[in-house]
Amino acid sequence: MTDHPEHNLATTVAIRFRDEILGKGWPDARHVAELAGFSTEQKRTAYAIQARATGALLGVWSAPQHRFIYPDFQFNRLGILRKDVAELLAALPPNNDDRGGWRRVFWLYRPHPLLDGQTPADVFANAPVRVIEVARVEFQGDPGTAW
Repeated sequence: MTDHPEHNLATTVAIRFRDEILGKGWPDARHVAELAGFSTEQKRTAYAIQARATGALLGVWSAPQHRFIYPDFQFNRLGILRKDVAELLAALPPNNDDRGGWRRVFWLYRPHPLLDGQTPADVFANAPVRVIEVARVEFQGDPGTAW
């Protein structure tokens, strides 16, 4: 099999974007649980795992850190989980299609034409319903177009 220049370029761009995202300093499970008010180590560990498993929280696998980290768009300025996160995550491709979280993170942190070129992550803080609607149209199809 021969390498295609387009594939190599796309891979290089994706790796650069991933590395840029990993440099954002997103919190890990311990920090997320502390912000949620969990004090014991056992509860801290269980909180993030359970929230990720139930679709209440998006985690992205960081190979360099050997752990999941949690994108900042999900939290308000006090570090509290935003109430509309689970609804947004339900509109995005499911965990079984994206176990490491990268497909969803790439979508959330890339400019989107239906959001006037802003990223869904940036718009979510002030207009979560708008981002959820865009995600539904893109990933679940527009229900208004069905016969």
